[in-house]
Amino acid sequence: MAKKQASRREEPTKLQRQLDLIAFLVGRRWPVQVDELMQGIPAYASKLGADDAASQDSVRRMFERDKDDLRSIGIPIRTLEYEVDGQVQEGYVIQRRDFYLPYLRLVSQAEPDQREYLNPARAATVNISEEDAPLALEALRRVAEVPSFPFADEARSAFRKLAFDLDPAAFTENTPVLFVDRPGAAELAGILRVLSDALMARKRVTFSYRGMYRGEEAQRDVASYGLLFQNGNWYLIGHDRMRDDVRVFRVGRITSLERNRRAPGTPDYDIPADFDLKDYTGRQPWELGDEDASITAKVRFRFPQNLWAARNHYGVLDFEESDGSAVRTFEVHQVSPFLRWVLTLQDDAEIIEPGELREELHRMARDIAAAHAEGA
Repeated sequence: MAKKQASRREEPTKLQRQLDLIAFLVGRRWPVQVDELMQGIPAYASKLGADDAASQDSVRRMFERDKDDLRSIGIPIRTLEYEVDGQVQEGYVIQRRDFYLPYLRLVSQAEPDQREYLNPARAATVNISEEDAPLALEALRRVAEVPSFPFADEARSAFRKLAFDLDPAAFTENTPVLFVDRPGAAELAGILRVLSDALMARKRVTFSYRGMYRGEEAQRDVASYGLLFQNGNWYLIGHDRMRDDVRVFRVGRITSLERNRRAPGTPDYDIPADFDLKDYTGRQPWELGDEDASITAKVRFRFPQNLWAARNHYGVLDFEESDGSAVRTFEVHQVSPFLRWVLTLQDDAEIIEPGELREELHRMARDIAAAHAEGA
């Protein structure tokens, strides 16, 4: 009885088991097959020695739970396929560039600028001047205190790491943080958290989506590929099962969001290898949104504004007129930012169709003029 109690006390804890898993993968440059991984971690290897199939199934399930738990807290355990002698193998790896943070090195102003060329075999070094470090720390503190900021936890973590190397006297001033959240900011933060967790776990999401122009709602079933913050708004990019195509959704128009709860430890999909979130960055505000709700608009640019529009690749040339003007076609996914942009061009640009969009532009111009008249 005493021996059994001693053996139970010596059994590795869940934390120790997971730390062993991290250490085992970080120490290897190539993907590790699951059988080799099981033999290399004591908590798994001890159970694999049992002859009964139930114990071996149990340790496999234990590994899957540990792997999912570590991934959920941000440990980048990746599953990779590779080929050996013509056969495709599957293994697990933690790439050091994804796992380790860069070294922070404080540099005094008198010290010459030293730019180190990065050696792939070692971690990168980030130089922060003594003058800039308190500013970076203050910026992290401020964003961490904004309740609706979706990366508040990450900002607090970065704050602690940077503060460790700084003199506490460098940031003793406690300046109040003044901010005003948009209406619905708390709900938006909750939706972003669900989307982010589902994206990390590769689980499908279903939601109601309100169209950007007519306000009609439709049900969507989406495999999330990425989240993008641009032009002051969050966007979800993913494959819409109903449309069988990749779509862009403005997160602020998502309601009744649900994550697929079936088989929580098993991914529902893989992100295609040719998908790159950078392909969606740098777009104009009116170019981001659901393609099914888009509007084709034709805008006449008067000379010489038409040369400026062509040089900056705004829209697509439809035809040129005898007076030197040019009509360009736009696919508008968000009406309001498009109309505000056209208004900034004053008389040099004119929406010619559709008529309802032109009328809405005139209505927006009247509202702005009335607001300024009341202020005067």
